[in-house]
Amino acid sequence: MTLSNFLSKLNWRLILIHFVATWFIFHALWQLGYLYDYDFLEDIMHHNFKSISNHEGPTVGERLSTLLLRAILIGLVGVLISFAISLLLSAKYKWYWVNSSIVFFIAFITCCFHRFYWSHIRFIFQAPGSLFKLDWANILANGLVMLTIGLLLFFNKRLIRFINGNTPDHVNP
Repeated sequence: MTLSNFLSKLNWRLILIHFVATWFIFHALWQLGYLYDYDFLEDIMHHNFKSISNHEGPTVGERLSTLLLRAILIGLVGVLISFAISLLLSAKYKWYWVNSSIVFFIAFITCCFHRFYWSHIRFIFQAPGSLFKLDWANILANGLVMLTIGLLLFFNKRLIRFINGNTPDHVNP
C-alpha cells in the first residue's frame, strides 16, 4: 500500500466524532466509578472526618487512593469500550480500521497525560446533576447524560452519513 493510498483512507470526520464520543464515554464511566465507595466519597465531600477516622480497615489514604485509582481505571475501560465500538462500526460500514486505532491512540495518550481538559469545561457537563440534592443522584445523572451523549455520537445515523461523506442536511433520515 502506498502512502497516498493510506492517507486517502484516513477519515478526519470519523476520527473527530469518535474521539469526542470516546471523551464522553471516558468521563461518564470515570464519574460513575466514584460510586464504587460512595459512603467514603460522601464523607469526604461533606467533611465528615469523624466518620472516616472511626472506620476500621484500610486507612483514609488507602481508601482515597483506591477510589481514585478505580475511577481512573474504569475511565480507561471506557476508552477500550469506545475503541471496540469504533472498530465494530468501522467493520460494519467498511471504514478503514486505522481510523479507530488513531482515535484509540490519541484518546489513550491524552487520558494518560490527563489532557482531556475536564477541569476547563466540567461545569457544563455537571449541570444536569445539579438538579438533584443527593450527591449520588448528581454523580449518576452526570454520568448517564455523558454516556448517552457518547453513545449517540457513535450510533447517530446522521453522523454516520456525515462520516461517509454525505452531508446530513441533504439526506432524509
